[in-house]
Amino acid sequence: MKQIAFFLIVIIFASCGGTKTTTSTATTEDIATARLIENHYANNFDFTTLVARTRVRYQDAKSRQTVTVNIRIEKNKKIWMSASILGITGAKALITPDRVSFYEKINGRYFEGDFSFLSEYFGVQMDFQQLQRLLIGQTVYNLRDGNYQVDQEEGLYKITPKKQLEILNLFFYMEPEKFLIKKQQVTQPKDNLSLDVNYTSHQLVKGKSFPKNIAIEVLENTDQTRIDIEYRSVDVNVPVRFPFSIPSGYEKIELDELR
Repeated sequence: MKQIAFFLIVIIFASCGGTKTTTSTATTEDIATARLIENHYANNFDFTTLVARTRVRYQDAKSRQTVTVNIRIEKNKKIWMSASILGITGAKALITPDRVSFYEKINGRYFEGDFSFLSEYFGVQMDFQQLQRLLIGQTVYNLRDGNYQVDQEEGLYKITPKKQLEILNLFFYMEPEKFLIKKQQVTQPKDNLSLDVNYTSHQLVKGKSFPKNIAIEVLENTDQTRIDIEYRSVDVNVPVRFPFSIPSGYEKIELDELR
């Protein structure tokens, strides 16, 4: 497995920014939008710890790979990932609100840095909460924190900021039955960059809806990268461990190598 493939799995989830709250007079449309958002959060999946086994398919113009990725989360504190092929561990990552650490065994290399450094380098805001939300099927940031408008498109509620960001355009699509997020889309027109995250199916975990399949597509000019995640098993509120240490002798990965 290439180091860039696993790093994309970790990072691409978080490559979306937030929107600022502005003050405005509430209208009938605003009230209806607020009710829709509250219905969404009433059905949110909640947990203390989460353990999942996933199958991840990665494809770009040069390669195609399928790996098993085990994910462990302690809510708001840690996200741990371990990727393996044929039962042999090839890479691990440990993400906290303050730090991103990752190593891959094939080439004996590792990366360590914080979200602020990554945000500055990639030119988009990143943080731990955004990654956590996307992994469990929630919007990249709290919809209660901004002003939005709702339209209907192809049987879904389309939620957008009343005023799009200067650099990024954000779109969220919610199904009307259980108010689940079906798609999140971020476009960066200036750089011909777009990110689509589609929750193509859901499953019940402890009586609550949780993603079953996530399809991620990144398009930069004509270069396309696709990451498909299938949750094979999910358990919540169980004891979890986060074994992680970078082996001695590994070479540090510089960010310009990940371009």
